[in-house]
Amino acid sequence: MEKYFKIPFEFNHQKLEQTIIESSINSKGYCCFVDSNMLVESFKDEKNIILNVLNGALANSCDGSYLALMASVMHKKKLRAYNGPEFFEKFIYANEKQCIIGNTNVVFEKVKTKVEKANGKSDLKYIPLPFLKVEEFDYEKIAEEINKYIPRYIWVSLGAPKQEIFMYKLLPLINSGVMLGVGAALNYFSGEIKDIPGWVTRYRLIWLFRVFTEPKKQIQRVFKILKYYPHILIEERKSISK
Repeated sequence: MEKYFKIPFEFNHQKLEQTIIESSINSKGYCCFVDSNMLVESFKDEKNIILNVLNGALANSCDGSYLALMASVMHKKKLRAYNGPEFFEKFIYANEKQCIIGNTNVVFEKVKTKVEKANGKSDLKYIPLPFLKVEEFDYEKIAEEINKYIPRYIWVSLGAPKQEIFMYKLLPLINSGVMLGVGAALNYFSGEIKDIPGWVTRYRLIWLFRVFTEPKKQIQRVFKILKYYPHILIEERKSISK
């Protein structure tokens, strides 16, 4: 992985998938899908907790077309985003033991029903979590449940950056499998959030689509991103100059 905006990204989609597949068989780890909000959170984090988490990942995928575009322009490369919903939809149908942590039972049941309709069956397990701060979870108990089931793919849906820190803390306690922090990908897949039309993705307007579908949550994020992005771009330009 190469660093963009101080974060190690894997922009090669095939290599990203291969890393996750091989690690799910032979070892363990976690993968983060980094969008503009996550980038801003890492920039604001004076203690570098989030950067340490991202540096400890098997791979970090760019979950934002504008983020990929800015990295492409600044580094003079052709880089493409690979977002969480796209990755989730591709891998959730895999005929393997899989586990979903977080989100709601309603969303889980919708995901399971959709997978079973396509595959005829599913090896999906659900581990609900109480609404707690990331340092308050009983990680040993959660790990014990995962280790009994032995899933290859462990989907974590707690929202960023909470889910990334959660995976970092849980990693030493699980025996195998790859954790994937996909946030709202389950909600898109289940239909809880409207599917993103193809033209929205093509014209890099996912952020605007989400503002209209989740105004209360997304408008605050947009203002935060607009506030910090100029500083992030200046820092990246200085880094490139050096």
